[in-house]
Amino acid sequence: MPIVTTFAFLAGVLTILSPCALPVIPLVLGASATGGWRRAAGIFAGFGGTFIATTVLFASVLAAAGLNTNGLRTVSAVLLGLVGVTLVSERVGGWAARFLAPVAELGTRLVGGGPGRGPGHATVGGTVGGLVLGAGIGLVWAPCVGPIMAGVIAAAVTGGPSIQTVVVATAYVAGAIVPLSLIAIGGIRARDALGRAARRTTLRRSFGGAMVLSALLIVGGLDLTIENGVASVLPAGWSSALGAIDQGPDIQQEISVPQTDPSRAPRAPSSTVAPGMVALPAPIATSLPGEVGLSDLGPAPDPVAIQAWINSQPLTMRDLRGKVVLVEFWTFDCINCQHVQPFVKAWYDRYAAAGFVVVGVHSPELSFERDLANVREAVSQADIRYPVAVDPSFATWNAYRNAYWPAFYFIDRTGHIRYVHAGEGDYDGSEQVIRELLAEGT
Repeated sequence: MPIVTTFAFLAGVLTILSPCALPVIPLVLGASATGGWRRAAGIFAGFGGTFIATTVLFASVLAAAGLNTNGLRTVSAVLLGLVGVTLVSERVGGWAARFLAPVAELGTRLVGGGPGRGPGHATVGGTVGGLVLGAGIGLVWAPCVGPIMAGVIAAAVTGGPSIQTVVVATAYVAGAIVPLSLIAIGGIRARDALGRAARRTTLRRSFGGAMVLSALLIVGGLDLTIENGVASVLPAGWSSALGAIDQGPDIQQEISVPQTDPSRAPRAPSSTVAPGMVALPAPIATSLPGEVGLSDLGPAPDPVAIQAWINSQPLTMRDLRGKVVLVEFWTFDCINCQHVQPFVKAWYDRYAAAGFVVVGVHSPELSFERDLANVREAVSQADIRYPVAVDPSFATWNAYRNAYWPAFYFIDRTGHIRYVHAGEGDYDGSEQVIRELLAEGT
């Protein structure tokens, strides 16, 4: 537990370096830098409370009720965008202040302040306003989590909140607040350094414009496109390096990710061409690692309690006997899953004729990913042509004792799991596993 908590905190700190944090930065900068220290404190309290509530405390309730927070996320982005508009336009800002004055007065009484506008008054731009804006930022931030928080969310969805999941989520939030607070402090100091009112007005409008732009990108679903574009120009292995802190062996053991059992003797691969099978095509990777040690981890469980199959009729492991199968656990709004997707599609296209099958098990991390129509649309937009099993109840996830998005389970022709990999990276090694399993005889 202490190991996971420590790494959850570090993972939260490093999340700011991930492309998925880009749309949030202008929101934090604009929301805090134009309101002062009280507003900044309220923002981070609202951010932490909403994030923990939606991802851990109420995750199982939302899942059981079939509720979808996608609408709340959109409303939050719109709210934050409107705040940006008030910063751009003084006229709109004045109107909003008059309209929301009763809310500010109520907030003053709730936090123990008296009436009037003394130094402790909780204006909409102060603590209460910060709580509201922070709550919106928490909903917008929710998809930007790494493997540790993904495992925590999955545990909360399937088993309800626990002391452990709340502690780990709190550590992650505390870590995320560290760089966000530095951004907020930088914005406040930049504002205070500008003595002239005209310069402050220009800065305020710039922050407001950035908030409006970020909100429009989120509402329009373009934030993911930008994130992927940024990821494509970052140094190779950037995302994998950030995720590595979540994926050490100690962390995987703590959250029960199945690992290759070293006590089982590896099966020796046979010749390059399996009896009765076509020769393997040339590898995709320019260079492959040496022989990968494969172990027998036991029979692969069947997909169970599947809501729907996309691109296929219902499948069982018996139906897939004689094929080499990759069971991939993923969810469509997971940035790490999006990064590995091109590799999975390329493997499927290259090796399908040699007897290779991919079964994508879609186990939703966030509530809007539970909507079957959203899953179908995501599969279509990503041009995924292999079978996808929709697993909203996490029944198949639990059958595999999985704890990560994404996670790969490589299964041989006899239906036994032979290799497991969690997270991004080691694509050459995964392709070598596929080739070794295809080369084995039946």
